[in-house]
Amino acid sequence: MPSPTLRYRKLHSVGIAFLLCISFTGCQRQQAQPTHEASSLAPLAGVEVVDPPQPAPDFTAPQIDGSSFQLSAHRGSVLVLNFWATWCPPCREEIPDLIALQRDLGDRGLLVVGISLDEEGTTVVTPFAQNFNINYPIVLGNETIADAYGGVFALPTTVVVDRSGRIRYQVLGLFPTQKMRPHLEALLDEPSPVS
Repeated sequence: MPSPTLRYRKLHSVGIAFLLCISFTGCQRQQAQPTHEASSLAPLAGVEVVDPPQPAPDFTAPQIDGSSFQLSAHRGSVLVLNFWATWCPPCREEIPDLIALQRDLGDRGLLVVGISLDEEGTTVVTPFAQNFNINYPIVLGNETIADAYGGVFALPTTVVVDRSGRIRYQVLGLFPTQKMRPHLEALLDEPSPVS
């Protein structure tokens, strides 16, 4: 059995190590204080605040109506770029919320853009969009566009671009429309860039 002095030294050493660990962790926590924006979104799984904001890669792609969509032509709008596919159940689940978002905030400068990654293209996407009465542009995406945005590893994936053409949020999985709405409205309140 160890002597009382040896036991005291062990406990004393463990206690000092514990206090040092707590002190170090406390300092780390103070240095890494999240922004208000990041802390208000922290509980939302899959939401990443892009800080500092990064330029959104420009792309041009066909829309299901036959016209062409160019991202840079929409500078001055807040863009919700939603990568999705018709075969994806969570994608179908969030479409009514995206339709409502476009309906409610479109007049203020928000534009939802569906970027379909369906390999069959308009054959499946056009009837799907008509069936859901989608009120926002649907672009026929591809691997090049997905790669430009860091790769799309799961569907749905949504990227929010501000009026200046900078990526502000990335969302992996269902887009939490109600939780994100105040953040989208804040982006809409930012001034449009001078042309």
